Amino acid sequence: MTGAEKAAILLLYLGPDATAKVFGHMDDSDIKKISQSMAKLGHVPREEISAVVNEFNDITNPETGFFSQGEDFVRKILEKALGPVRAETLLAEIRTSGIGDMQDLLESMDARTVANFFSQEHPQTIAVVLAKLRPKQTSEIVALLPPDLQAEVVIRIAEVDQVSPEILSEIDEVIRLELTALGGVQRFKVGGVEKVVDMFAHLDRSREKKILDKLDTMNPPLAEVIRKHLFTFEDIFKLDDRAIQSIMREVSNDTLTLAMKTSADEVKDRIFRNISSRAAEMIREDLEVMGPVRLSDVEKAQSEIIKIVRKMEEEGKVVIAGRGADDVLV
Repeated sequence: MTGAEKAAILLLYLGPDATAKVFGHMDDSDIKKISQSMAKLGHVPREEISAVVNEFNDITNPETGFFSQGEDFVRKILEKALGPVRAETLLAEIRTSGIGDMQDLLESMDARTVANFFSQEHPQTIAVVLAKLRPKQTSEIVALLPPDLQAEVVIRIAEVDQVSPEILSEIDEVIRLELTALGGVQRFKVGGVEKVVDMFAHLDRSREKKILDKLDTMNPPLAEVIRKHLFTFEDIFKLDDRAIQSIMREVSNDTLTLAMKTSADEVKDRIFRNISSRAAEMIREDLEVMGPVRLSDVEKAQSEIIKIVRKMEEEGKVVIAGRGADDVLV
């Protein structure tokens, strides 16, 4: 038995009042661990009870153990110790904790083993499972999937936003059964475009390009959204001055002026330092007299500049460091 399981048995014996007092002196993380164990205990044999609370041997019926009172008991003592709001927050986290069991299993496995296993699964199933993993591991597994399957999975990771706990549990159970050789209404966020962007941050450039090129054919709007999120307008000005100067030479003054409309002062200063003094003066004057503009127009101008940067990057004219574990500048 784990320490949390032993504590759960002892506190269940002590009852709600004593447990509430104990919980009042514990951190949330410890309360969650013990409450989880309480909710999962089920029938506890006498032998296990004796091992934890030997002092109760003389009053325990040798023929019986006990059934934990499950979530009702946990809710009662949490509300008594922490109040209803904090108790409900912890209960929600406890309910979802079981969904992470298979996640822990997959995170302990080699990426190639997982990819080989998933290569025969439906893309939607793969997407739901991978969306729950760390971005780095997700990227490693996706990179090892068959090429045609990679884009299919990426599309579904981006599109899956919320999944019911029943569906998650069902998928977990099916995958768990298939991995035996390897050992309510509430919904939980498991994927989305942000997850795809985080995953791409760990892919090498060639792999990223192949997947995005495939997405251009299969789902152009999604490909554009992902590209837009991969590199922001502000990120340009984290590059060195030489790179910024190269980029600015490819951008028209009108597009740059509109793109700068919502930029912070430090971004504007960085731009002005890397263009000619005459161009800087013209843009300053244009920004001062520019009236209100639609945010969508500003974002469109920024997107045009981002496209220029990505094209220059693909052509080797600029280098954007810091993305991907093997990214090395020489």
